[in-house]
Amino acid sequence: MAHSRSMEARVGRVKQRYAPDGSRLVAGVVAVSSDKKKVLVVESTNRKNHWVLPKGGYETDEANPEDAATREAWEEAGITGKVTKSLGEIKDPRPVVPEKRVQRSLYYFFEFKVEKEESEWPEMHKRRRTWLTYEEATKCFKVMGRPELQEAVDRSSVSR
Repeated sequence: MAHSRSMEARVGRVKQRYAPDGSRLVAGVVAVSSDKKKVLVVESTNRKNHWVLPKGGYETDEANPEDAATREAWEEAGITGKVTKSLGEIKDPRPVVPEKRVQRSLYYFFEFKVEKEESEWPEMHKRRRTWLTYEEATKCFKVMGRPELQEAVDRSSVSR
């Protein structure tokens, strides 16, 4: 891991990277349980009881998207471990709504092997974490209208 683990979550987008088309570059993890039966999700900070994958901006001081994904896994979910494989690039399918300041994103997702779930982490007061089966995660992402999160889980090795 290129960065030291801080108890301070990064905020703002001053170091945010963007694709040539203006899409925000986002890195995230699909943390799969050792028995491959579940994935780790975190509560959305915008909507209580709505679950998402740990993800966030890939920033200019990070050597690669894997470093950003590892940092986001720590900040949002309090997990440490390692990236085991790339799940590729996924384009944000949601429409751009300039007046709502919704910006298209390009996601880099990685499968992640959890080595430790810490009891304290940077965003522990803002969000909960939980393990869901493939079926449970699929229901959550459908309700939230987040097909890009579903695509990432579909590309992972979690049991169907």
